[in-house]
Amino acid sequence: MNTNNKNHPVYQYILDSVNSVDYDLEKQPETDQEKLQFVLDTFRKEYDHEIKRQGEHRAFKEWLSGLPSAINIDFKNYYILQLAKQWRSIPKDATGKQEDKIIENWFNFITVKFFVLCRRNKVD
Repeated sequence: MNTNNKNHPVYQYILDSVNSVDYDLEKQPETDQEKLQFVLDTFRKEYDHEIKRQGEHRAFKEWLSGLPSAINIDFKNYYILQLAKQWRSIPKDATGKQEDKIIENWFNFITVKFFVLCRRNKVD
C-alpha cells in the first residue's frame, strides 16, 4: 500500500494514538486539528532545547522514541511488524532484512506522517 495515499491507515493510527487524558486541560482535543495541535504544543514545551539543537523533525523523532504520554504509538517490534503487514508495507512472509528495515525506520516514518497530517490540517 502506498504510504503517500492520503487515506493510508497510518494517518488514522496517529490520530487515534493521541492521548491527552493525563494532562490538565480545560477542554480535551476532539477534532483532528485539535489533537495534532495538542501533540505539537506538548512536544514543543517538553523538547524546545532539542528543537533548537537538532531541528524540529529530528527532535520530534527522538521525542517520539522516548514514548511520550501525549501520543501512544506502538514501540514493540512485534506490533510494529503486525501493522506493517496489515498496511501491506511488507509481505506477510517478509525476510528478516525487510522486517529490520521497517523497525529501524518506524519512528522516522511516524514523524514524517505526523507532519504531513499537520500540514493537511493547517497545524503549525
